[in-house]
Amino acid sequence: MGFIFTIEEKCKGCYACVRNCPAKAIEVKEGIARVIDERCVACGYCINICAVGAKQARSDIDVVWQLLEQSSPVIAILSSALPAAFPQVRLKQVVSALKKLRFSEVTEAAFGAELVCREYGRMVRENTGKPILSSSCPAVTLLVEKYYPQLIDSLAPIVSPMVAMGRVIKWRYNPEAKIVFIGPCVAKKAEAVDDEVAGVIDAVLTFPELREMLATKGVDLNSEEDGELSGPVPSLGRLFPVPGGLLKIAGISADILSSDIVVAEGIDRTISCLVEFAQGRVKTKFMDIFFCQGCIDGPVIDKSLSLCGRREKIVDYTLEDADPARTESDIEKYADIDLSRKFTNRYCVLRIPTDDEINDILRQIGKLKREDRLNCGACGYDSCRELAIAVCQGWAESEMCWPYLVNELQTIQDELLRAEKLTSLGQLAASIAHEINNPLAGVLMYTKLLAKKITGDTFRKQESLDYLSKMESEVGRCSRIIRDLLDFARQTEPLLRLVNVNKVMEQVLALVGHQAQLQNVEVVKEFTPSLPNVMADFNQLQQIFTNLTLNAIQSMPEGGRLTLRASVVDSQIKVDVQDTGYGIPRENLSKLFTPFFTTKERGKGVGLGLAVAHGIIERHKGTIKVQSEVGKGSTFSVYLRAYSDEKD
Repeated sequence: MGFIFTIEEKCKGCYACVRNCPAKAIEVKEGIARVIDERCVACGYCINICAVGAKQARSDIDVVWQLLEQSSPVIAILSSALPAAFPQVRLKQVVSALKKLRFSEVTEAAFGAELVCREYGRMVRENTGKPILSSSCPAVTLLVEKYYPQLIDSLAPIVSPMVAMGRVIKWRYNPEAKIVFIGPCVAKKAEAVDDEVAGVIDAVLTFPELREMLATKGVDLNSEEDGELSGPVPSLGRLFPVPGGLLKIAGISADILSSDIVVAEGIDRTISCLVEFAQGRVKTKFMDIFFCQGCIDGPVIDKSLSLCGRREKIVDYTLEDADPARTESDIEKYADIDLSRKFTNRYCVLRIPTDDEINDILRQIGKLKREDRLNCGACGYDSCRELAIAVCQGWAESEMCWPYLVNELQTIQDELLRAEKLTSLGQLAASIAHEINNPLAGVLMYTKLLAKKITGDTFRKQESLDYLSKMESEVGRCSRIIRDLLDFARQTEPLLRLVNVNKVMEQVLALVGHQAQLQNVEVVKEFTPSLPNVMADFNQLQQIFTNLTLNAIQSMPEGGRLTLRASVVDSQIKVDVQDTGYGIPRENLSKLFTPFFTTKERGKGVGLGLAVAHGIIERHKGTIKVQSEVGKGSTFSVYLRAYSDEKD
């Protein structure tokens, strides 16, 4: 595992990390965005940009707990950015808290910055040749090693303040000690194990990891007394995490009228400067370059304070606790510490796909023509061609192209709709055949019986009339089925006029009230007086509510309560038809408005009533909802827009 990884179950496939990764070190497979370790520069920017927390830095907490349990002393090196990361507490309170975690001593990386920056000052003043790039930011050095190896010789061969302080401790101050660096940077974890500087830093904790360790032991920073820092004392070195701090500490002048010194912070400016540097378009003596806006803007620092507020915290701490005389004495004491280092060419050689391969991918996603290339960036790449190249290299998927994916989904949806229509048509045809075939079979049977009676010797008038009556009934049933089917199919436009829903419901009760009495059903009316009118077809509304009311009565064969309710809800007229009948199983709720679906006994319904009602309600720009529980009853709620004479 690398220094940054993906919690796969959290990844939402938004491609924000792909879009913002400066090294394009994110691959997408099966919709999951994973970090490519060999391409990653450990800047931690993807951690910040991931809204769901799917990107995480490797934790050294377990390693540190193990170190603290051993007999060797463990010394903490605090980043100079700490006062900005813990704005509500004093640095010396953090010292006391760390000792409760069993750290033997706590020192400051700022003294390492004192040594390093003096070396930078000497190098810049003596430089008469090629430009120098600062090498204190491990994310920048990794970026150069992996993507701009032609600039390796321009990197200052000087260690970072963290490594410098580690060498001070391991090589002189306490060679037996284990060292833990605590700071705001994920890239420091990578730097600690870099072969060129390895062996002095045993573990790296980010500030959130420190907070987690303190919480585990129940240590409250706000209630801690001040502890004492150990080791050599820094002065201006505490300014190192502030933009321009290196120049101030090193005594390098950065006159705005001079192009000899350039300070660049932030990902965009960093990459822009490196590109220009590699192209030989930068004429400068020294370039101080950081991925972040200084270390006070590290990827895992508390950002409750503004950048200016964090800068102010560092400056205040530097001024209030400086001891230049003692710092000079300590610098002389450790002046012979070797601060040099080398860098490694880690260039990632990628296969460059051919134009034919690229065009093949562009053809697949419908971007072969130049006018079709939107270059919208939704996939995370700056252009459609870059995405195609990444697909060829195995880092991306064609489905990352949103316009392509939308077109594919639309095609699939259209195919599903066609398939669903064919399925529905087949079901409808089967249902019609079933419903009409039965009465026609009866008619055919009685026709044959009647013919046999007429040609025989046993012709009886009354019996023949009975046959004809049954034939008429079955033909009438066929006629009703066809009529209901036509009502459903032709979707007659309603004849709109102002209608009072209360009057519609009263008319419905006049038609079906006697049936409720016959089945011992109590009818409860809850009609809101002065109900606003609706623009509707009176007869069609009556048809809807008659159907719903009859269904409700029929669901209570042993009697019960029928509640008819009309009210105003959010500028809509809501009509409830509520029964206390046997209810509708959950699995049937989604099928209620499907033509020919019915739960009634054979001969008591063909399943078109609710389908017709649903169509009428839709044509009135309304909606119908159902709530039901088996054994307790059902409520059908119809929503119709209340009429207003105000124009929209």
